[in-house]
Amino acid sequence: MTARKPKPLSDHLQFDPAGFAMLLNAKRNQLGWSTRQLAIRAKISQPYVVALERARNANSKIKRTPIPTVDVIAQLAFALDIDANTLFNQAMKVASRHVLLVVDESAPAPLQIVKQASINQPQTWLCAAKSGDISLRRTKSRQYKPADITQALNRELQNLRNKIANQTLGLIFSETSKAMTEFENPQAVLKFEHKWADVVDKAATAAGAQAAFNVCVYKISDLKTLANPTKAFNELVEVHDELWTYTGSTLMQNCETEIRKLFTK
Repeated sequence: MTARKPKPLSDHLQFDPAGFAMLLNAKRNQLGWSTRQLAIRAKISQPYVVALERARNANSKIKRTPIPTVDVIAQLAFALDIDANTLFNQAMKVASRHVLLVVDESAPAPLQIVKQASINQPQTWLCAAKSGDISLRRTKSRQYKPADITQALNRELQNLRNKIANQTLGLIFSETSKAMTEFENPQAVLKFEHKWADVVDKAATAAGAQAAFNVCVYKISDLKTLANPTKAFNELVEVHDELWTYTGSTLMQNCETEIRKLFTK
């Protein structure tokens, strides 16, 4: 199974619905226009304008914000008398990087490892662990429940809102590896990894921050305790953007071949 190719940071961009919504709303109010007036001038529907601006509200019940096409951005720019390139640039942000970090038993604390990485370091690192900055498993359970983990992540980041608002975050999740060996349903962990990047992005955005890095730490020894470790490893490789290993006091980034050698020893 082949992992997705990591993108250079300069090319790793995504639409920023909250930032675009705030910009759109601020400019429209500055001009004294209603959403209907902007829709008429931009030649798009009023419900579409409303949907775009709704992304300002993190508690909105609307799960997805429409992603405007280049043509729509150009029409809005013309209507608002903004340079189209400027509006497009402001509609984008650096995407969160979902990193799989595989370590051996000799590895130091994950925070020490990631600070060695050749990356643009985020402003704040948060560690999810028993003695870390946030805790996602306050109660012991033999069942892995994604809904409880999602709720815990949102609660913990909201509690830190005053500290992390307007910050780029690096989040390190190191509890899952060991915990997965204790669950009766470890496959649920792997299944949830497919959604984890979106869960982290939304929780950070709701707390007024941006998740620049989302690092999931797995020990080789823990993965080998699973019923089908090779399958589990392949699935983890597939759902992460980047692959790092730390072994023998050396951090290697984007070295899938080396990871597989370590995993099969």
